[in-house]
Amino acid sequence: MKVIEGKFGGKSKEKDDNIKTSEFLATFTAKAMDYEASGKQVKVAVIMYEDGEVFEVASNEQYPDGVYMLLQLAAQAIINETLGVS
Repeated sequence: MKVIEGKFGGKSKEKDDNIKTSEFLATFTAKAMDYEASGKQVKVAVIMYEDGEVFEVASNEQYPDGVYMLLQLAAQAIINETLGVS
């Protein structure tokens, strides 16, 4: 797994050091277009969350078990990266 511009755990003194969701998704869209141009039919799951405000899950996978699998793969990849397994 490759996290795009992840800034995890670092506390910055800059007030606006967050990655804008729209910029992140635009970068991710460009990557998806590269995959599609090469004939790959990739699946994606996106989670939007703000504490106490928003929680949305969207996916181009049509089956709930496929979405669950995508989310579990992402969770395990993050854990592996955190533990230095990969």
